[in-house]
Amino acid sequence: MALRNIIGQDKALRILLGTLKRNRVPSSVLLSGDSGIGKRLAAINYAKAINCLEPADFDCCDKCVSCRKIDSGTHPDVLVVTLDNVEEVLSLKEKTGKDKNRYEYPIEAVHKIEEMLYLSPYEGRKKIIIIDDADAMNINAANAFLKTLEEPPPDSLIILVSSSPDSLLDTIRSRCINVRFYPLPVDGCREVISKNIDSKNIDFVLNLAMGRPGLAVSRDFIKENEWFTGLLNNMIYEKSKDAWSDKGEIRAWLDMAFILLRDMAIYKITERQSDLISGNRQWAIGNNQKIKDILNSYQDMQQVRGLLDFNLNKSITWNYVASIIKNIFIKELC
Repeated sequence: MALRNIIGQDKALRILLGTLKRNRVPSSVLLSGDSGIGKRLAAINYAKAINCLEPADFDCCDKCVSCRKIDSGTHPDVLVVTLDNVEEVLSLKEKTGKDKNRYEYPIEAVHKIEEMLYLSPYEGRKKIIIIDDADAMNINAANAFLKTLEEPPPDSLIILVSSSPDSLLDTIRSRCINVRFYPLPVDGCREVISKNIDSKNIDFVLNLAMGRPGLAVSRDFIKENEWFTGLLNNMIYEKSKDAWSDKGEIRAWLDMAFILLRDMAIYKITERQSDLISGNRQWAIGNNQKIKDILNSYQDMQQVRGLLDFNLNKSITWNYVASIIKNIFIKELC
């Protein structure tokens, strides 16, 4: 795939291709936006375009030895670092620790990246390091990495990829060219996922993906909806005091709840049911539910989600969210 073939990110691609056309490739770039919308794919193809042996209109040819090596992860001058592969690709002695229920990049990872960046390119034009989930650096790693951004090695490019750019140090963000990515429109999202999703489930998956086709392809939304509905039952009928195993599950459940509340508000205005409403019809459709109550509940749960990184107690969070849910649906049970 060439950079220009990425679907639904025309503005971001114009910026990236513009740096190539003007021969003004920066030393550091931040690709930010929601998960599953093509940021890492764009980063890899940007690296291909920079080091391509036979570029076509400043984009990669996607056929030369350099492009094929980058795609396969074997190019000596291009390294993609993720939370899943960081220990392997950097040969870390220190294991990636867990902070607030997510893995993080330790300071040793930054030191290894610096060592690689200061080596001259072996066969490409630039030494390129792509760091996915860059916001997962611990504070020591982030501070150490700042020095690298302030004095980048020659012939190098650092590409940070983040779905939570606000979690990065302000000083890191200010030293990068920020290229923003956005959720795809429905047609673009459908085009991406239609090659990987059963046609009978496409509309349901599109509704849950919310313009993030990467999530639709990598996750089983059908199974996740069954899990969400089961916990919704537990909340409404008080069958459990706490059914979340960790904060990752709380985030995932709240994301599904936001979609259901969104669809309920749309139904109140248009009477158009989504598949998610149909699966939860016994609660989601009621004459006594007001849009104001639905929107207030949405806002209350958004505040909960924003506080998850502050080590909220799971049981207290469960009870609070359950009270919000029952405030909407209890009228249907009376």
